[in-house]
Amino acid sequence: MTAHGGWSFIGNAFRNGRYSCQVGSVSMDKALLKQARRLNLRNGGPNCPIPPIVLMTDDQRLPDPEPAIRALPSGSMVIFRHYDHPQRAKLGAKLRAICRTRRILFLVANDVALALRLDADGLHFPEYRALTDPGIYRRLPPRSLRTSACHSLQTIRKLALLPESTRPDGVLISPIFPTRSHPGAAPMSWAEIRQTTRMCQQAGMTPIGLGGITAQTIANLRTSALASVAGIGFSGISHPPSR
Repeated sequence: MTAHGGWSFIGNAFRNGRYSCQVGSVSMDKALLKQARRLNLRNGGPNCPIPPIVLMTDDQRLPDPEPAIRALPSGSMVIFRHYDHPQRAKLGAKLRAICRTRRILFLVANDVALALRLDADGLHFPEYRALTDPGIYRRLPPRSLRTSACHSLQTIRKLALLPESTRPDGVLISPIFPTRSHPGAAPMSWAEIRQTTRMCQQAGMTPIGLGGITAQTIANLRTSALASVAGIGFSGISHPPSR
């Protein structure tokens, strides 16, 4: 598994503008990329372990994640979920190879064995797993990237109290805005966002905003302490949830 200290050339390429964000007719919004890069540099600093853009794969809304990954700029990050895919390992290997070629970090969600098998750059855990089994991070090679989901202030408090060796490097805070992934779910208030991001920073965890982030909504985060943004539909090719 790749040590995340070796990705600095990727982040530098992104911050210096040396990236490609279009493949064929699929492209990401340049305004979103610009704002994400500014947040990352201002709030994460030049050595932030988490890139500005994080793409989450999803069985329902992004059944074929390859076009979206190919549309990402170099220096982004992919969290491979696709929990229910019948050939998850095979798909993961294919996407891992694409990410490696395009200099994109690749994390596997909720499966240590698969992350090790694919030589992933790290591991992502759902909220419940990070809290109930934090010691599992110790099974990863040194300096592997570790991220966790977070849906409440209570979760942030618990993560911040963990020993430093079991804390995630990045925390995906959601929902920041209303999102199709969770229709009807109330987004966090601005006060909650400020408090959670502050607690993340104090504990040495990078705050990542997730949920409803678009070229329009990201403008509302200019004064936030978020260092990265995550989403499923960044490339405009995601599919609505099945009903």
